Amino acid sequence: MLEGEISFQYGDEETARAVAALIEMDNRIAPRTVEIHTWADGKRVLTSLRSKRTGTFFATIDDLLFTEKLIATILDTSKGL
Repeated sequence: MLEGEISFQYGDEETARAVAALIEMDNRIAPRTVEIHTWADGKRVLTSLRSKRTGTFFATIDDLLFTEKLIATILDTSKGL
């Protein structure tokens, strides 16, 4: 079993909560062979994941990093509107 935890730091708790909620929505479509949960803790967003399959584990991390970057970019861009 592979296990990991990834954290992201934000400037404020509101942003962290928004990012965590959006990532958690994306987690719902993760493969059944992955246990993944995301939550906000203050200004941090934490994601824990577990999988028996190496390929699935690393593909899920790749998806998580892509999704976080996309969400952070969208939220940052929308602040200027």
